[in-house]
Amino acid sequence: MKIASYFLPVYLAGAVLGAQELSQKYEGVEDLVAQTHQRSLEARKQDCLKTLSRKPWPGGAWGDTLWSLASLYQNEKTDEANAILLRNARAFAGVSAGEADFLPERFPEKSPWAYFALPDYVRILCLFRKGSPHLPGRLNPETEAAMKEALWIWIQDKSRVEEALLENLPVLHGTENHDLTLRPSYYLIASVLKDDPAYAGRLFGDGKNAAQHYAAYNLFFQKWAEWRVRYGLWAEIGSDVYQKYSYPALFNLADLAPDPVVRKQFKMLLDIALIEEAQISVKGRRGGGRSRASYGENSFEAYKNLLYAPEGRPASTSHSSVIETSRYQAPAAAIVLRNLEFPPRAPFIIQNRVLGEIGKSGESSLAADSALVNYAWRTPHLILGSTQQNPALATAAGTHGYMGISRQKRWCGVIFEDDGFSAIYPELEKLPGGRPQHPYWSFQHENVLLIQRITPDRKKLGSYNTGWIGIRMAGEGLRKVERKGWIFVEKSMGYVAVRFLDSDYRWDENGGLVIPQDHNKATSGARILMISGGAGSDGDFQKFQDAVMATPLEVTPERVSVRAGGRNRGIQVYPYDARNAATFKFPKVDGEPCNFRPPRTFESPYLKSAFGSARILVEVGPVKQVYDFEHSRID
Repeated sequence: MKIASYFLPVYLAGAVLGAQELSQKYEGVEDLVAQTHQRSLEARKQDCLKTLSRKPWPGGAWGDTLWSLASLYQNEKTDEANAILLRNARAFAGVSAGEADFLPERFPEKSPWAYFALPDYVRILCLFRKGSPHLPGRLNPETEAAMKEALWIWIQDKSRVEEALLENLPVLHGTENHDLTLRPSYYLIASVLKDDPAYAGRLFGDGKNAAQHYAAYNLFFQKWAEWRVRYGLWAEIGSDVYQKYSYPALFNLADLAPDPVVRKQFKMLLDIALIEEAQISVKGRRGGGRSRASYGENSFEAYKNLLYAPEGRPASTSHSSVIETSRYQAPAAAIVLRNLEFPPRAPFIIQNRVLGEIGKSGESSLAADSALVNYAWRTPHLILGSTQQNPALATAAGTHGYMGISRQKRWCGVIFEDDGFSAIYPELEKLPGGRPQHPYWSFQHENVLLIQRITPDRKKLGSYNTGWIGIRMAGEGLRKVERKGWIFVEKSMGYVAVRFLDSDYRWDENGGLVIPQDHNKATSGARILMISGGAGSDGDFQKFQDAVMATPLEVTPERVSVRAGGRNRGIQVYPYDARNAATFKFPKVDGEPCNFRPPRTFESPYLKSAFGSARILVEVGPVKQVYDFEHSRID
């Protein structure tokens, strides 16, 4: 086959391929990439037409915005779209700046776009206004003028030049998805208003004009993506709920930024994000440690599927029409990962730094050197993954050292390499109040994972809104065997052993959830051990059970010691007591304390970079590239 510049012979994870085998495995890879891109464009077109055929479910201004974007992009029913946009913008014209200060949970109809549809609304203006370099003139002059006035009313007291200083790259405006809804929109709105004589001379609330706001945010976003790849991408890592609100902003900047450096930076960022997603996902479902997350089919999976158009899987957007109307294409490396690399031939580790520790500027800032690792052990049969964290980490004020969006509803566990998306993972009893915060911490080394419920203490470094922690067995066809305190599970030749270390256990009435038999909500720091394996490396299911039961395991109130895995390494994990956080001892492997701040930001067979580096090595099958964010190029 013809070899493109980025298609070079490299190794498969865990096993070097001979020339003939390599050729067979990747034969036709260029065609695969080209066909995926073509199917993706068709899937986006069909989803856009689907949006156009009905009023989207959010209703009100939100649904109006999504429908109008689809209408104008397809150049169908444009008079109706213009009328809707004009009506909504005029209705907003009399609102004062103070009344325009809304949050997603409040005043959902107090703007012409609602909250999370702001990127879609801004996209409409950037794509279709007169003079647009994209699809100019589909907005009527009257509608365009009304939209600009509505956005001016909203933005004039929101955007601040001082908040776009480079020193504020680590600072979030609210949650991560809120920040991405707001600041990229400030930038794109300013880019339009600065060229309109009706707005160019107007001053924002900070005394600066649109050109000054644009210049500040242009420099800011020239460096934003680089900062993220140096130190860890996302705080809301793997969130099934909130990523769908973050990604539209990334697409907008990749597609619409007037500055070519910003466009290149965000296209490169999307590439790295999608490669990172693909290496830790089974058919699009993400494993590893996740924040603000639950398990199961979710709308962000369908968003990603628009880029791959897999047969038999939903490919659509729900809360935004941005991806529908973008021509960005997934990188070859992500397509090869999703379609050809998995299941892998041999186990390998993914160990990536992620953001989430609170920075020195306060709770709204991200620490660059964050003590947080997204860890996964991927085998031919399953992914076992978790978040490596220091549960005793505190700020100078003695409060939690991790942002709420990082420690909220953390997820870990097993996803089996099968078509049914079977999984084993912790499930929490939610107590009255908000979402569970800091509910448990975990430590993982290769195929061994230990989870400990964090004792309640809202005022210090404990958990809150969290009752017992059990283990959910999700999916059809899971084979379960119970032997002397162990629960063994087999699916598609993947094996998992689960043991409650501090009490007996009991099943719920449906037999899918196992919880501690004895649980004291006030004091329990219950520990759960999971060990994974699979056919081939561990023999058959019976041999795996026998091996686990013969595994040296010592459980005391002060320590859990276990030796498991082919390397027979000794692992010691010490309990965390929120009331005595200062006495917490880091887990050890072979006598060495674990490192929650490893020397690489990305570490896997497919993605590699030193911590703080702007250069990321991508090696996936025949794809070999270096993403150089410092110089905005791909080598």
